[in-house]
Amino acid sequence: MTSLKSNVGELNSPLPEMDVFRGSWSNFTNPADSVIAVGSFDGLHLGHQAVIRQTVDSARAQGLRSVVVAFEGGAESGNGNRGGARLLLTVEEKIAQLAGMGVDQLLVINFDQTVSQLSAHDFVQIILKGRVGLKRLVIGFNHQLGKNLSGDRESLIAMARAMGFYVEVVNPVRSDDQIVSADLVRQAMQSGDVARAAAALGRYYSVAGVVVHGFGRGRQLNCPTANLGGIDPAKLVPRDGIYAGIATVRSEAWPAAISNGYNPTFGEGRHSVEAHLIGFDDDIYDEPITIEFVERIRDEKKFAAIDDLIAQIADDVRVAAELLEARGVCRRVS
Repeated sequence: MTSLKSNVGELNSPLPEMDVFRGSWSNFTNPADSVIAVGSFDGLHLGHQAVIRQTVDSARAQGLRSVVVAFEGGAESGNGNRGGARLLLTVEEKIAQLAGMGVDQLLVINFDQTVSQLSAHDFVQIILKGRVGLKRLVIGFNHQLGKNLSGDRESLIAMARAMGFYVEVVNPVRSDDQIVSADLVRQAMQSGDVARAAAALGRYYSVAGVVVHGFGRGRQLNCPTANLGGIDPAKLVPRDGIYAGIATVRSEAWPAAISNGYNPTFGEGRHSVEAHLIGFDDDIYDEPITIEFVERIRDEKKFAAIDDLIAQIADDVRVAAELLEARGVCRRVS
């Protein structure tokens, strides 16, 4: 896990130069000789990152433009998000991550009815070649595109010969002897194994929001918390439970004990994500905050006595601090 990094740099720093188009493909026309990667890129996990790196490296070697074509909305879930599952990355997060990877241009195309009905041949011919300027297409080993995902590796290579472009295939990336995929990350998140998800992502999984007023119980329990509001409803959060993590406010990272769930002791019936910033004591209401999940501590639990809850919270904070310190994460831990 030593290679993992925080999202803080990508999410809170000025973005490197990257041209971003967001909208209908019919409104984009800027054909220039390009190396293109196309897909949902949900999560931008290590496999996706390998494809993006190959795209950027190939473009620089050939003196071409590097372009990522991603999808937004509608049937976009048909690639990395089968069955309408929640997103691992919002579009804004995806833009921030890609900007730090040296991509020249990002096209975030509306996955509308027209796009969803394009065959692989028409998608390549009309959009990638006609609108963007395809010269090289970089794909993962199991890539599929077009209506009914008919454009697989073999058919795209055959298409390239007929249309006059090249296909570069990137080998799978493995984590814990499993091929990295969005499904692998999502399964890890749904089981609460955020450490496994982080290993596949190459970074800690994060959720961003704004600090809002809760019930004010945290301070009464000797553990004031920052309650996250404004979390994108399409964004996946980990399985309910208590986690050790990192909270970033005012561009500063703080070790945190995170509660994600329904506060069963109080029977609120309202889901919340809240974090106790260890060593921090200031008013940050209405300020943006990013929470990164480093490791799961335990499941949620209903306590019969408030004193038992207070003792458990104190222990959770201690465990979180020790976990983060042992991993060399967020060295504010005392």
